[in-house]
Amino acid sequence: MKFFQKLSCVMLLLALVICFYYRDGLVSKPIGQTGEFAIKHEQAGYAVSLYYPKIDPTKAHQKNVRVGVIDSGSSPKVGSELNIAAAYDLSGQNEPFDQTGQGTGIASIIGAKDNHHKMIGLAPNVKLYSYKVNATSRSLQAALQQALSDRVEVLALGLEVNKVTPQIKALINEYLAQGGLFFTVDQRLGQIKGVATVGAFNEYLELFESGRTYYAPAKQLALGRDGRIQTVTGNAYSTAFVSGTAASLLAQKLAPAQVKQQLATYFSPQVIEKHHNISHVIAKTFSKSDTYLGISLVILILVTAVLAVMLAIKRRKNKYLLGVSINTLLLLILAYLLVPIQANAQTMKYWILGLLVIFTLFQLYFSWRLDMTKPFSLNRLFNLSYNIFLLVFSLWLSMFVMLGYAGSTHF
Repeated sequence: MKFFQKLSCVMLLLALVICFYYRDGLVSKPIGQTGEFAIKHEQAGYAVSLYYPKIDPTKAHQKNVRVGVIDSGSSPKVGSELNIAAAYDLSGQNEPFDQTGQGTGIASIIGAKDNHHKMIGLAPNVKLYSYKVNATSRSLQAALQQALSDRVEVLALGLEVNKVTPQIKALINEYLAQGGLFFTVDQRLGQIKGVATVGAFNEYLELFESGRTYYAPAKQLALGRDGRIQTVTGNAYSTAFVSGTAASLLAQKLAPAQVKQQLATYFSPQVIEKHHNISHVIAKTFSKSDTYLGISLVILILVTAVLAVMLAIKRRKNKYLLGVSINTLLLLILAYLLVPIQANAQTMKYWILGLLVIFTLFQLYFSWRLDMTKPFSLNRLFNLSYNIFLLVFSLWLSMFVMLGYAGSTHF
């Protein structure tokens, strides 16, 4: 029995140290959970909500920006949500409408209107030019020629072409010479100086592919062909996120060189890898453990409470039970502060830490100084149950803080 008491106290002290070191995790949403979005009237996506709070899609534009999307076209069902300046069919299908949904999703991430209706894009006031293509070099060549004619300032290519021809390289170089910003998923085009290739990273800040210029979150929110908001993943949507951010920065009258500098602070692989830490490794390894530990806590506290009532009836005056009661009250207060995380201000973490210190001191005192003296079976059973509860609570608290710290990563 003494072993469990000592172990529970040591684990509680260790959990307290972890809480101090990773204290930002006490008031952050656990990794993978979004809760309420910062922009209440619509959704700007997981990426803005979780990783890029400094990006403000509602910020007023200082200049008009033209953005070209080379992909599968755009759906007519989202026409009221997108500011489509022109739509071209360069795929040979004789209509510019989207058949796969990818082009519509890319366009919505970049420029869905700020109309308090569905979702808001990263640059909601830009003029969008939709170029529907297929994977042939001829189709892409036609799209590039049209983009040059339309003088778009940002160009997003969300698919890979079957062959990179000298004509395509020449058109891209001409576009770049005009000061355009070109973003693509096709790594072969990244060999052209000035072209930015975009990859994706997951919620654990792991890069899916190496050798990309920029990396953006793999998971995004976008409009589907039917006009509904849906979750999408893939490099094409990461490319849309970087392209939309670039368009937003251009709209604030930043020069292309300044835009590239800012994009590097958000999306460069060095920045992503710098923010990757042990909390992300633990979060990935034990992604479901916090749920199981939470269920175990509920069961253990119910068992302990029943044993405590039985013990209280049998022994009416007991200082150890008084200590347990005080600690349980502190636990309830902590649970109230920890569970609705989105309601916590950053200053709240110090109140939580203070309560944890008091809780730990109480537990150390009652475990080491006021232990039960009469070793009858109900005492032992209660003591065992309570100390196992403390062990599980310490593990859960450590996991909770680590998951929260991993979820607090901001660029």
